[in-house]
Amino acid sequence: MKVLIISSNTLPAAPTGPVYVAGAVRQAGHEVQIYERLFAFDLAGELTAKLRDFQPDVVGISIRLVFGDEIDLEAPSGTRHTDLRPRVKEIVDLIRQVSPVRIILGGPGFNYYAQDWLGYLDLDYGIRGEGEEAFPLFLKRLEEGGDIYSVPGCAFRKGGSFYAIPPSPVQDLDQQALPAYDLLDWQLYAGRKITPAIFTKRGCAFSCIYCPYSKLEGNRYRLKSPQRVLAEAHHIIQSTGIRNVMICENNFNAPSKHAESICRALIAENADFQWGTGDLRPVGVNDDFCRLMEESGCFYANLSIESASEKMLRTMKRGYTVSRVRKSLEALNRSKIPFGVSLLLGAPGETPETIAETLGVLDDYEIPNGVWVTIGVYLWTDYQDIVAEARRTGVLKGDKELFSGAVYLSPGLPRSYLQELPEVLRARRGYSVQFNKPNESWTL
Repeated sequence: MKVLIISSNTLPAAPTGPVYVAGAVRQAGHEVQIYERLFAFDLAGELTAKLRDFQPDVVGISIRLVFGDEIDLEAPSGTRHTDLRPRVKEIVDLIRQVSPVRIILGGPGFNYYAQDWLGYLDLDYGIRGEGEEAFPLFLKRLEEGGDIYSVPGCAFRKGGSFYAIPPSPVQDLDQQALPAYDLLDWQLYAGRKITPAIFTKRGCAFSCIYCPYSKLEGNRYRLKSPQRVLAEAHHIIQSTGIRNVMICENNFNAPSKHAESICRALIAENADFQWGTGDLRPVGVNDDFCRLMEESGCFYANLSIESASEKMLRTMKRGYTVSRVRKSLEALNRSKIPFGVSLLLGAPGETPETIAETLGVLDDYEIPNGVWVTIGVYLWTDYQDIVAEARRTGVLKGDKELFSGAVYLSPGLPRSYLQELPEVLRARRGYSVQFNKPNESWTL
């Protein structure tokens, strides 16, 4: 079968999900192409030409986000809120005008809102969860006339009702296909300063109140071997010509022995590329670990502390203390690794005083690549413990609000304080601020 995978994302990021799924589809014996919406100058013309030239049997649309916020100093509070749903609908409408091809939805943005997306786009089928095994299985059954409605992770509308089959996590990550980065023109991404990305594991052993991943992926880690990670990195270099690779997963250094083994494998091979991570957890970040990262070619690390208030770390269930945060910052400062820090402000219990505690800790350290501050916690799914709190306090009044872009902001932060906070933070050297509004009509 011919399969066209469309990355519908319009915010700058590597199309990690689409390339992994495309690799799996190709390995299953299908002809596959990827269309990247991010670089479209003429969406209607380009997509029409792609559909007519390739004539796919199936189109898979990867939905990364439902809504997005980007820093825009001309916008209110310095952040531009974008409803991404109409952009996906535009793609679906264009496909329907050109071809009767079957359309299948997937991607992280579909996971949480399968029923909403199917209704919004008037489609009947999608796949939630990990697609490397489920999507090829769907294609096999479709081609052979089998039962597509029992595919793990499928969500569908039939006879006026909605059904969802539980996903089945991929158990052996080493045996999956290599990501199909060779199907992309990476020079376009390089022009937007986007680095190709891989992941080294799935699963999460932590239970942070704002994060759904331990429930979505399971609290037991499924690890790639260091040899597999190296093979993927070499494949990316060969496919893209880029010698930097980002590891795009939560908590790269958990479990710590896995992260250390990857670093040691890179050192042993004397790898001819560099790597970075957007998420170091401030646990076990000591001189020895920083030395391993440095010697293995780490060109950037972000320390995701989220808060440096003892009260907020407990409330957010982060699993570490301010002392751990300080030790991590001290070790990174002693290393030569360019690093930044990220904060998440506004969770339950946040007050001006807890924010002052956090900033006071950061003031004691040099942070060479700056501090990224997110104000407001996205509400996606009941898999986030914070959603129950939002329902209890009346912040979230109905499930439909989740599909519209709901955000939690602590009632302990007065509006007068929030009005000034973004500019106060931006006035600090190296600070960037993204303010997530609770809804489109919300104003300070």
